[in-house]
Amino acid sequence: MRRRFIKKDYLGTTADGKPTVHKESYPVTIEAGEKYWILTIPGVGVTQARKLSEVDDMARDLIEIMTGDQNFAMTKEVKFPEEVEAHLEAMKRYREQSKKANTLAAQESRKAAKGLRQVGLTLRQIGQAMGISYQRASQLVNG
Repeated sequence: MRRRFIKKDYLGTTADGKPTVHKESYPVTIEAGEKYWILTIPGVGVTQARKLSEVDDMARDLIEIMTGDQNFAMTKEVKFPEEVEAHLEAMKRYREQSKKANTLAAQESRKAAKGLRQVGLTLRQIGQAMGISYQRASQLVNG
């Protein structure tokens, strides 16, 4: 299994809002189970959470109950099967490619609209030619 790291240290605060000094840091490994997220904390134990939003609370509760420590930091590490990790990496690549393509398409739209305006088309005609509203054509021409 490949590991996906979420680099966060969870720090507590005192009553006056100042950060507390932590005596120990606990790594929390998170894996998807059939119905729950399985949380493993080496040297402490294992617990589960129904939702990712519950992970922090469940891990904190386990650490406090098992160690008596209330002044600690946590780091989280989410582990996925290799096949899922490959899909997640591909998703990121495609999203980045899409973002770049959208930026390039927007630049070309502006250039096309300005070019059509230079040849004498009205904003309505530009909108019709480009399949956009005349208001959007105006934004492109003036942007």
